[in-house]
Amino acid sequence: MKFTLNAALGVPLMTAAVLALSTGPATAATGDLAINGTTRTDPSGCYALDGTASIVDNLTDEAAEIHSGADCTGDVLEVIQAGDDSRVTGAQSLFIP
Repeated sequence: MKFTLNAALGVPLMTAAVLALSTGPATAATGDLAINGTTRTDPSGCYALDGTASIVDNLTDEAAEIHSGADCTGDVLEVIQAGDDSRVTGAQSLFIP
């Protein structure tokens, strides 16, 4: 009887664990992000910018935030929406989820 109870409880618990692990949010943008001519496919995270002027072409499905400081710190100076491009001046970094 104990074996049957463990088996009966084990399958639903294992199924719930598998579903919980497989249904998380996406962690990377899909598409291409070009910064000064260098293209990154399915980018995610923080990228350094030139600080004086950078050309950003956001061909992903996520918005990109332009930050005043290095390592995606400081103020958000601009948001480049999915499918848009921009000439960015005075920024140190770009964040895309």
